[in-house]
Amino acid sequence: MSSVEVRAAEVALHRRAAWACAAAPGRFRVWEHVGVLAVLAEDPALGFLSSVSGVGPDTLPEAIRLADAPVWGTVAPTLVVPVGLGGAALSGAGFTRVGQRPLAIAPVPASTAPESDVVAADGSFADVLLAGYEVDGPVAAFIRAEHRLATVRGLFLMRAGSPIAAAAMSLHGDVAVLGGASTLREHRGRGAQTRLLRHRLHLAAEAGATLAVATAAAGSASAANLRAAGFALHERLAWRRPRTPGSTPAPGGRG
Repeated sequence: MSSVEVRAAEVALHRRAAWACAAAPGRFRVWEHVGVLAVLAEDPALGFLSSVSGVGPDTLPEAIRLADAPVWGTVAPTLVVPVGLGGAALSGAGFTRVGQRPLAIAPVPASTAPESDVVAADGSFADVLLAGYEVDGPVAAFIRAEHRLATVRGLFLMRAGSPIAAAAMSLHGDVAVLGGASTLREHRGRGAQTRLLRHRLHLAAEAGATLAVATAAAGSASAANLRAAGFALHERLAWRRPRTPGSTPAPGGRG
């Protein structure tokens, strides 16, 4: 995949994050600085959101400086950097690798068939999605707020008249973000998410999108499903270091 496609995918995910943070309870800030994309969530339970991404060879020094900015307060943001970029510089600046955050990116097929058992979700979408995720607390509240947005389209895969899996998508220019998907425990391992993935690509094509992006944990079943559907994985590493004690508290509000 090209650097242009990767950049478009990261920007689309950043825009989706901005929507979610604007809708969710809590204190957030979402902004762009010299081409680098930043998200700050003050609630420790949502610490996985606090990140600096969209980093390339020309912006790595600025990303490192941004991670030191007073705006973060006591929050330690995760720097998300392509594999092979800046390892020595990050280690030298005190960062430690803490995992992987791959992106799955694919061109949207010009013509795909819809899935007959996939329907537009009703008001119970977040309930089904969260039942599949099996999470609660602030994470569940954040997910529920995000998926109440009219700009985030929810879908159900039905079986015997009941939803067994849920998936969402949103459009950001000509990029479709296929974010938010889960299957009820008793129905896992039977291809539900593959069908929902195909249907979302169909809808993305109908809407005129040319690129689709999704995230999945490295080595997960979701990542395998995305590969099987023709997505290429853009490997990114997560780096983090503790904040310096006594840092200036982050300002409230959303940016």
